[in-house]
Amino acid sequence: MKTLRKILLSTVLTVFAFVPANAGEMTLSGSMEISATTGLSGANSGGRLGQENELTVKGSTELDDGTTVSYEQTLTGDNARNDSKLSFGTSYGTIEMTSRGTPIDAIDNVVPTAFEEAFHGSSSWVNVGVNDGDFGIRLTNSEILPLGLTLDAMYVPTSGSGDAATDEGTSGTSDGDYEKAYEVVVKGNVPMVDGASFGIGYSEISTYLTSQGDAQEGTAYLKYAYGPLTVGAQIGVVGFDKKTTSSDESFIDWYKNTFYGASYAVNDNLTISYQMNKSQQHTRLDGNTTVDGSHGSSVEQESDGFSVAYTLGGMTIAYVDNSHDNEGYNDGTSKDYRQVVLGVAF
Repeated sequence: MKTLRKILLSTVLTVFAFVPANAGEMTLSGSMEISATTGLSGANSGGRLGQENELTVKGSTELDDGTTVSYEQTLTGDNARNDSKLSFGTSYGTIEMTSRGTPIDAIDNVVPTAFEEAFHGSSSWVNVGVNDGDFGIRLTNSEILPLGLTLDAMYVPTSGSGDAATDEGTSGTSDGDYEKAYEVVVKGNVPMVDGASFGIGYSEISTYLTSQGDAQEGTAYLKYAYGPLTVGAQIGVVGFDKKTTSSDESFIDWYKNTFYGASYAVNDNLTISYQMNKSQQHTRLDGNTTVDGSHGSSVEQESDGFSVAYTLGGMTIAYVDNSHDNEGYNDGTSKDYRQVVLGVAF
C-alpha cells in the first residue's frame, strides 16, 4: 500500500508541472426529483412528499501538452457547497483530487436494477464504501492492465475527514478510530464470454488504536447480459477487527452482504427489475480476543423488491416497492417501503 501511495503522489506532482493552458469553458447541470413515499420510519408513517435537488458546476480546459483539466463542484438543494473534484487526463490515466466517491463505493451494489436497490428505504444498512465523501487522490487507468481491464485506485490521507477545506486549509475532522485509507478496484469484461463483466474491490483503513486492528472492506460482482435481460450477483464484507481484553463487552465486528438482481428492458424506455439483498451483522458478546463465530451472535436483514422506470428524454418516472425483514438488524422488525419518483435532468 505504501507503493500505491507513492505512485499516486508522484503522478500528481508530475501533472502539476507549469504548462500553459488554453481557454476553458464552464457549464451548469443538475437534477431534480419529486417523490411520494409510504413506509417511512417514525411516528408519521403515512405518505410523504419530498423533493431533492442537486446542481453541478463544471469547468474544463486543455493544456498545451494535451493534458485535459476539469473541475466539478456540487451544490446541495439549499445552494451549499458539497463534493468537489479536480481531474487531469494524462498519459498515466485520469488523476483526481476528489471527494466525489471512491473506487469501492462505486461498486458497492451494481447488480441490475431499474431504479433503486432492494435495501433502499431501510433505516440501516452497512455496506462497503465507508470512505465515500472523504477527500483523496484517485487514479483510473484502463491501459495499465492486460485484457482491457481497468485499475481504479485511491489514497485517502485521513479517513472520516470529509470534503477538502476552503482557503487551502486542511480537511475536516478525522475519524475517532482510523487514519489513512487505501482502495483498489479491478473491473472489466470477462475474457471470451460475451455479455459478462466482473469487478473486485479491496479497501484497508489504518488505525492507531491498540484496541482494534485495521478495518477492511472487500467486494466482488459478476453480471451477464443477454439481449434485454441482465442478471447479476455480488458479495461484500466489512470487517472492523476489534479486540478487547475486558469481559462482558459487546460490539459489532463484521458485516457480510449478498446481492442478487435481474432487470429486463421491455423497450428503449421501459425497464423492470427485481433485487434481493441480505446483510448479516455479527456482534461479539463475551470480549474474547479470539475472533470466533461461537463467541458472538448474528442477525440477518433481508430486503427484496422490484422497481419500474420509464424514461423519456431527460425525464424519469419510477416506482419502487421494497420489503425489509429484521429491518435495522432487529429481529422480528419488518417494514414495507413504496415510492413514486418523478426525476428531471437538465
